[in-house]
Amino acid sequence: MTRPSSTQRGLFSRLRMIGVGFLATALVVTTAVVAAPAASADDYPSWADVQAAQANESAKQDEITKINNIISDLQAKVVAAQQLVAQRTDEDDKAEAALAAGQSKADSLAASAASWKSKADASSRQAALIAAQLARSGGGNNITSLLLGGSSQQQSDLLSQLSSMGKLTQTVTDIYNQAKQDSNEAASVSQQAQVAKDALAGLAAAAQAALQAAAKAQQDMIAALQEQTAHQDELNAQLASLQQNLATTQAQYQAGVAARAAAAAAAAAAAAAAAAAARGSGGAVVVGNVGSDAQALAQELMGDVADGTFHGSTPDHIFEIAWIAQGKEVQNCGIDVTILQALVTAVRAFGSAGVSDINRRCTGQIEGAGIYSNHYRNGGGHAVDFTSVGGMRLDGANNASIALIKTLDPMMPYGSGLGQSECRAAAGTSVSTQNFSGFSDTCDHLHVDDF
Repeated sequence: MTRPSSTQRGLFSRLRMIGVGFLATALVVTTAVVAAPAASADDYPSWADVQAAQANESAKQDEITKINNIISDLQAKVVAAQQLVAQRTDEDDKAEAALAAGQSKADSLAASAASWKSKADASSRQAALIAAQLARSGGGNNITSLLLGGSSQQQSDLLSQLSSMGKLTQTVTDIYNQAKQDSNEAASVSQQAQVAKDALAGLAAAAQAALQAAAKAQQDMIAALQEQTAHQDELNAQLASLQQNLATTQAQYQAGVAARAAAAAAAAAAAAAAAAAARGSGGAVVVGNVGSDAQALAQELMGDVADGTFHGSTPDHIFEIAWIAQGKEVQNCGIDVTILQALVTAVRAFGSAGVSDINRRCTGQIEGAGIYSNHYRNGGGHAVDFTSVGGMRLDGANNASIALIKTLDPMMPYGSGLGQSECRAAAGTSVSTQNFSGFSDTCDHLHVDDF
């Protein structure tokens, strides 16, 4: 690419002084990764508009006001979207908590009803046994004849027996009464359990609606942030051009963007070439310790994006990495440093890598396992689906998949999740791991998480 002129270099320097210079990887993001929502070109000033306004002080001030208003509007949209995400997330949390409490109540009442019924049945059986025993013990005696004609000893024994039978009768009566009370309590609790069970459908529907609303709010916030990212820096450059009376053209602005993007791509290409040379000469690529600075890891990955050695899928989660590279903290869009380390390791070891899902909470994806997905749980960003390494697709069982598993296993925390176990079983392949714990998943990628 043609080296910028001294005039252009001076312009770029002045722009950086007022804080609108891009981080190299951030430039790559705005020009090649983040796709802003469709918007009318009339919504944003062109460089021709900026140049035309330079000739007249009044027109220049009007253009400055217009640009400031657009910047403020973009920021206001982002703030409003972030506030809505916080609100919808809180509503979702409360709805999920209500559903969990309702399920717990229904389960507890069902268990209590079963316990009362069991107790009532036991009491009824006990009373019936005693009554049967009482009937047998006195059924063969003629009480009147014994009292009138029997010996005094027989009469004394009979009276004693009758006294005992009277006590047993009272006992049987008490047990029957208790059984009746237990039965009534069982019926009452059972009715409460049914009411609680019937309420679960409504609680589940409310929780699902709240989850959908939270996901939609998250998607809208991401769209607002992407629109701001796509236009904010150019607007700042236009504003600087007007305020400092710089006759900036669109070509000059784009030249600066391209120059920084080219520098990032060249650095990434050099690293990739060195790794490829090591592999081609038979030498091992020493991945070693990739570091634990999340921003530095993300910046390296964005350099790989610029070089074409790292790419996403659909929906594309690369923007999550881009924001971390820029030092931005975006609601629900974090990525755990272990996952970033795994991504960097894969690119360094194999020369290239492709991924699909990372943080589904960030993109508002609730398909499949929904909130229970390892891509969504605990704030999201604790899992990644690798689709390829070294230009070879991954299915969880082929040689490329096994090689990636062996590469990542030593660096992952003990108990980390590894998908596609049934894919390896079906293919007749296996791999011994010290830290990964396998589970079933679809055979069109390789899932890795750090739970």
